[in-house]
Amino acid sequence: MRSRCAISRSGARVSLLFVLCLATASLGSIKANAQQEEPEDPTVNALDEEQDEGGNETTNILSRRGRNQQIDGPIGSHQWVNAGFTSFIDVRERPKQPDQDLLDQGLRLLTTDDFPPFNYRGEEDLPQGYHVELVRALCEELNIACTLKLVAFEEIPTLISDGRADAAIAGIANQQAVQDKLAFTKVYLKRPGRFVRKTGTLLKLDKTGMDAVPVAVRGGSAHEAYLRTYFPKVNRVPVTDMAVARQLLEEGKVQSIFGDAFQLLPLVTDEQDGIAFAGKPYYDAHFFGEGMSIAYGRDRTGIRTLLNYGLLRLAQKGRLAELYASHFAVDIYAED
Repeated sequence: MRSRCAISRSGARVSLLFVLCLATASLGSIKANAQQEEPEDPTVNALDEEQDEGGNETTNILSRRGRNQQIDGPIGSHQWVNAGFTSFIDVRERPKQPDQDLLDQGLRLLTTDDFPPFNYRGEEDLPQGYHVELVRALCEELNIACTLKLVAFEEIPTLISDGRADAAIAGIANQQAVQDKLAFTKVYLKRPGRFVRKTGTLLKLDKTGMDAVPVAVRGGSAHEAYLRTYFPKVNRVPVTDMAVARQLLEEGKVQSIFGDAFQLLPLVTDEQDGIAFAGKPYYDAHFFGEGMSIAYGRDRTGIRTLLNYGLLRLAQKGRLAELYASHFAVDIYAED
């Protein structure tokens, strides 16, 4: 994890308003007096740029309005429902219905532009990443109007506690430093620690099998502390970043790298590197955090119900599995 004063990233700026113009609808069906005709221009995802009152660039992404979908209908059979995705949400749970007034009001969400591959600026300076698509899917599932605004990471707790936003999806760690202002939804992804190795080599990943084995790890990190605790006899080789760790692995000066699975993912997905995950993922809330969830104002239980409802429905319908597979080429949760 990366400490940022009183707020830190889960696992580990510049304002722009990114609007998902989705239909505001009642849960289960659209109110008759809220239905609107399709625009004459049938283009979906048309782009329109403007500026907000503060002079910040605003990008509107227009989706079809008045989608007549049954939110509470039966879960459709879909290949992703049974895709084998490691879900951290119990899909057997019976969802609690959100408050209709909150659905009518929509959601004001925050994120940042400095946390790839989850949220960052992509082509044409537009926000992209897993979290952006998760927000889109969540708001489509709830069938409500949502805004997603890019802000500085450190500003998020104050913006939410002051009522200027409803929630944030930016990898904020559920730590004591923010719990006076923020609470958190169900975990939708966890960030385990993992070992990687050069393909064609073997590692005996048990406490004695790793004795004296040189392993690169970011110095002073939670992952180094984890190795010190659970693999006390491993030969830890502290590094400043993953580029140095990769070079040491390629030169044969270390036999493995240990770190955050998502941060190791670029090494594993680059076929030229010949690097693969080794063994199993290691979960530990003390060292690696509870996982990734959406932050909201700690006293806003209605927002919690709404967000958890949406996440649960996405999990039940296989949409979380689909989003995960579309954004990450290698499954970080699969055992070697």
